[in-house]
Amino acid sequence: MCGTTIVAPDYNRGFDRKKGLAAKVFVMMTVVFCAALIPGSYMKPAAKFCPKDEPDCTRPEIFAFEFVNAVTFLWQSIIAIRSFHYRKTPMKIFPQNPVGRVYGFSEESELISCISLTIQAWGLVMTPLIPEFTSPIMLGHHFCAALVSFVSLQYQYYYYYSVFYLALSEVSSLPLLVMSLSKYFPPVPGSLYQIAGDIAGPAFAVTFTYYRVYLWLKVTRQLWSDGIFVLSKGISDQYRPGKNWCLYLILAICTILSCMQLFWFTLIVSEVLKLAGFDAPALNPGFD
Repeated sequence: MCGTTIVAPDYNRGFDRKKGLAAKVFVMMTVVFCAALIPGSYMKPAAKFCPKDEPDCTRPEIFAFEFVNAVTFLWQSIIAIRSFHYRKTPMKIFPQNPVGRVYGFSEESELISCISLTIQAWGLVMTPLIPEFTSPIMLGHHFCAALVSFVSLQYQYYYYYSVFYLALSEVSSLPLLVMSLSKYFPPVPGSLYQIAGDIAGPAFAVTFTYYRVYLWLKVTRQLWSDGIFVLSKGISDQYRPGKNWCLYLILAICTILSCMQLFWFTLIVSEVLKLAGFDAPALNPGFD
């Protein structure tokens, strides 16, 4: 089980190999953001997102930021759905044992880790520039996701799980994005934009429940089991000498993110109960 054939010999230089691609993607995201400022300047935001002395303001930076998110979420979702549900890439490429799932290598997972790191790093740089997106919980989410992506990429950990955690879980972010846009830029009644906004709510509840609660907890249980196995058996010292901190860090952050998913899920349930006529506390989900 401890054979080194499943471990790339240059495992500890993932970021060094992909930093050129990461830089290009970062620049491309910034270019798309700048280009999206143009159509965004023609969209009228809700009055509460304008200064009191500028009721007819424009907020192109909000639209541009959300547009970049839409592009990245769509890419991640397409790649992940194809790999996870149809090709079943993780199950075919990686040996189905703890060692294979923790230390195995695939170029697709390396690419996903690189893109995920770039997306989260870009978000950390850009969100402080837009007050609506600077809630502590979202900044913390960006930081944790970026840190996990870097450790996964640089030291080649948990590539088996990269497709799910760093890409597939973003499927639920697409309908959430439509909901967010509808909040910042209210649609014209009866328009296709409004119809999309009406559909986005139920779609978000369903996809979030499936991907970020049911599958998340199921996959996380296996991730923890694999991590504890290689640590307790001393395998981690054979495959990544001196890098046990990486496993502990990933497991800790995964626990934090899992708590976030469950917290957000309670808020979704609260909203569903209110729609059904029950009393439920009004809480800020921290998505903004």
